[in-house]
Amino acid sequence: MKKLLFICILFPLLVRATGFTVQSSGHHASIAFSATELKAFLTAKEGFYYTTNPSKADWIIILKKDSTLSESGFSVNCFAKNSKQYIELSGAADKDIPCAVYTLLEKLGYTFEFDGYHLNGKINKAAIRNYGETITPLVKYRGIRQHINFPMDISSYSLADAKQYIRNLARMRFNHIVFHSYPGQWYEIKKKDTMEYAGQFFYGDRHDIPANPFIKQHVHNKKTFCIPEIEPFFDNIPKRSKMAVHWLNEVMSEAKRAGMTVQLSYEPRSTSTDVGETIDALRQIYHQYPQVDAIEMITEESGGWGPSNTAEETKAVLTSFFKNEILNDSIITAPIRPVQSDLGYIYGQIGHILKTMDVVKEQHTQLPSLKLGIYCTNQYNVASYHLARKYLPASQISILPAHGSANVANNAPLVLQTGENWGNTTIYSWLEFDGMMYLQQNGIEGIYRLVDGRPDKSPSVRLSTIDFNHWRTPENKITARYAALATLYGAEAPALFYKHYAQRLGIASPDTFSMAMQLLQTAFSSHTSNLGFAWMGAWRNGFNFQPDSDLQDMLRLYEAARNELGKCSKRNKDKYAENAIAFLDNRLRTTIIYLQAFIKANELNKPGISHGEYNAVCNDVLNLFNECMKVYAEMMPDRGCEGTLINMYLSPVRAVKISRQKKTGVPLDEPLKPASHYDAPAPPIFNGGH
Repeated sequence: MKKLLFICILFPLLVRATGFTVQSSGHHASIAFSATELKAFLTAKEGFYYTTNPSKADWIIILKKDSTLSESGFSVNCFAKNSKQYIELSGAADKDIPCAVYTLLEKLGYTFEFDGYHLNGKINKAAIRNYGETITPLVKYRGIRQHINFPMDISSYSLADAKQYIRNLARMRFNHIVFHSYPGQWYEIKKKDTMEYAGQFFYGDRHDIPANPFIKQHVHNKKTFCIPEIEPFFDNIPKRSKMAVHWLNEVMSEAKRAGMTVQLSYEPRSTSTDVGETIDALRQIYHQYPQVDAIEMITEESGGWGPSNTAEETKAVLTSFFKNEILNDSIITAPIRPVQSDLGYIYGQIGHILKTMDVVKEQHTQLPSLKLGIYCTNQYNVASYHLARKYLPASQISILPAHGSANVANNAPLVLQTGENWGNTTIYSWLEFDGMMYLQQNGIEGIYRLVDGRPDKSPSVRLSTIDFNHWRTPENKITARYAALATLYGAEAPALFYKHYAQRLGIASPDTFSMAMQLLQTAFSSHTSNLGFAWMGAWRNGFNFQPDSDLQDMLRLYEAARNELGKCSKRNKDKYAENAIAFLDNRLRTTIIYLQAFIKANELNKPGISHGEYNAVCNDVLNLFNECMKVYAEMMPDRGCEGTLINMYLSPVRAVKISRQKKTGVPLDEPLKPASHYDAPAPPIFNGGH
């Protein structure tokens, strides 16, 4: 009797389930990946079942290549035939088919984000009745530039987590990814009698787990914070090196499987006219990463702090590569001053990279496509791009023309100038700025102005490539979704996007949420500095103080954003919406306490402060930082959050103790080990809006 009752209950559910099958004549890895993804989202829980028998299927899903589509384009075409629902998912190339799959799934009700997905209610099968859409993305190649250099980015993830991150990018319809490696981090270089090993994570600064119960509770490495699979072999340098290269190769493989174009970026850091060593490095890097579609040689980050040159030295660098005629180009000579930092070094690096590319072509060296990247954040970026552009098509040049999305939006028009350059140059922007890593950020306004500020908005005019820097994942989920949609369809006004985002997630007060996000944008944009820089070396000599007036302004604005967000905490439609609001609120609370710690720390600079007063203020600052970390740890949804936590402890928190030791002699709770960094990031400065 019970069995019969169970069958009676289950039978209507079985009757309502929709059977589907997936058909394709192609054998590309992205087609198999697409089929797997369809099975992962059209599940029994959502009222579907998969069958290999088309006669038993209600939906016939066809994956196919359509060469009539524009480059990187894709389409969804739904029609009824013989009492069945046909769904054609097409891509201009096989690798574009996953984008069609996710377009279908979003139409059915899924929302894909940086750290997961959401289905607000049930799949809406009626939404695809007679639905058809062809998408020609505004930006052909859209994605992420991963510097994989700090503990809060994916370079601390397990391989499984890193692959999940890649799948999340693909689900957002990003189709391009750049992995940048600083020296010693992700590639080995064998020289005549030495080996430069990979695996120098985080610039070689060890993040050993401190003897602190709170940190040990929340950080799940035993001895040293790093990729979990590598930790047991961390002190075996050759083994760690091989494992680092293997890890990144596996992540790249997942990106290729998901239909993404993969590029590796590195810095030759040479101004020599002899390019043999760089060509040898390119061969070795390509041997280690044979699946990359392109290798970018990019200049070292510059913006006014690099090597000094006289005017004659800068001119000598130019003529060593380009002969005396180059000095007749007024755009290139205009920035030259009697004595200055950076310019000669930038010109020399560009000359070296250009010559490398020429020699590679002359020698028919077996390498993937090569690109020249320019990372220059001050006024030299105009002349630097012009120099590269004299000798290369725009399609072989990448620019990172500023720190932060707002400054990229300001500088890109000055650098690119023509429609041809806009349409073919790779542009690097930011979801977040790494100098303010411990603060909740919002870079959407800058992304909006970059995309909306292109000179020709004709529907037929497209951009080539935009990639976005970021480190933290859950903290950037809203900005990442905006970037994904803006590069697909064009830039929606941020205030309107916030409303649509809230409505899609089921947040009860879309208008209020929009206002809170706009206030967050104002707060984040009010002051740019390195008060949240994640490089341990920046804090090794003590605390980095910030102007009190700037901090007070930021604090007031962040508090206003949090107060507005608080109005969204009730009446949300489901747990996903509630969690989204709770997480953002948590990060705003963390930011506010972090700023309060910096404001309190400024009391240490009071003239004539006694040792006793100094120690007391340090204790107050440390208590605020401890509260900041405690609040942060309440919501740590991914591995990168562990990286943020230990990095905060080993950087600004320890810096307070270092300053106290220097001033009053209070010993550190753990001895400061000798500096271990293998390399170091550039020390950015922020005058002039860069």
